[in-house]
Amino acid sequence: MQILMNLVANGKRAVRDRGQGGGSLRITIDPVGGDRVCLRVVDSGVGIAPENLARIFGHGFTTKRDGHGFGLHHSANAATEMGGRLWAESDGPGCGATFCLELPLRRATPVAAQCAPASGSMAGASA
Repeated sequence: MQILMNLVANGKRAVRDRGQGGGSLRITIDPVGGDRVCLRVVDSGVGIAPENLARIFGHGFTTKRDGHGFGLHHSANAATEMGGRLWAESDGPGCGATFCLELPLRRATPVAAQCAPASGSMAGASA
């Protein structure tokens, strides 16, 4: 959730900074194969220069005057820790950007299985 919130906040700012009135921010979710999903945050904002596409996930790198360069770096690391990946696409300045968060799908464990007492539990024991 934190990754998605960061991507949406960045997209919103990119649209605002473009300053041409209006703009769009769209989120899509698509299956990838049978075991993954790709969340895309697409904006019509300021875009990303080609030389920065490879750098924006680096620790401390930012193009924002008041940025600190931790958000995308942290987001990319978190995606990797969850078995996924995060990348960006842009046709350059003024052309908006797309951030793609691909994550593995995991089937939820049924609630009954989550609540089943473990073997050797102290079910029924009084305190």
